[in-house]
Amino acid sequence: MYKFLKNIPGDFPIIERPYKDMADKAGISEAELLSELNKLKKEGIIRRIAAVLYHRKALYTHNAMVVWNVRDDDIDRAGGIMASFPEVSHCYEREKGGYWDYNVYTMIHGKSLEDCKQIAGRISDRTGIKDFQMLFSKREFKKIPLRVIYE
Repeated sequence: MYKFLKNIPGDFPIIERPYKDMADKAGISEAELLSELNKLKKEGIIRRIAAVLYHRKALYTHNAMVVWNVRDDDIDRAGGIMASFPEVSHCYEREKGGYWDYNVYTMIHGKSLEDCKQIAGRISDRTGIKDFQMLFSKREFKKIPLRVIYE
């Protein structure tokens, strides 16, 4: 059904018409490929096809998972504010789990540990949420975009 997706590379080639190259490999026209991608987007099957910033290569050498204790009735408001920060790449609500008081998670990126701390402080100031913990990354073992596997 969506077998043409296997021709979408993990790393886009830097060429004038990358979608034409993908369409040729899939045996369809460029217009058909773009139409199918737009249809999948409208249906909510794919969110987007976009460049991935490898933050460490772009001098954002530090990051922290910041966990926040947010009242259940405040999650939408606080999550929206947190997600609006350009330094936040991920913002999720998760279950507290009974042993862990934190239910909103943000991944923030900065150029130093102090930068990350300041960003978390700004988020805290904007949301009014003071109960949070910062978990700094020490080493990255794997970072790849999700890929669809066809058999």
